[in-house]
Amino acid sequence: MVNYLKCDVSEGMLSSEKGVEFHDINGKLISGFFPNKLIKENNLEIQVINSWKDKSLIRAKFPDSGGYGFFQGSGFYVNNNLISESE
Repeated sequence: MVNYLKCDVSEGMLSSEKGVEFHDINGKLISGFFPNKLIKENNLEIQVINSWKDKSLIRAKFPDSGGYGFFQGSGFYVNNNLISESE
């Protein structure tokens, strides 16, 4: 299974990347840049580190090349309604 985070997606600085934004469980706006290959239909491919009834701890998948990621850190708690799964 592949997990995705529902987020707002915008054009990146380069044609090979997109900007993403979402709100964590405290309402804080989290933003960053990721390669196009990690974004499917305005959803960012993520890793779910731990999951509870109403929230999950997530991290973004990071490609080998640098320069991508979230500006505010690497692990975030989000409401489970922002996470979807795909095969």
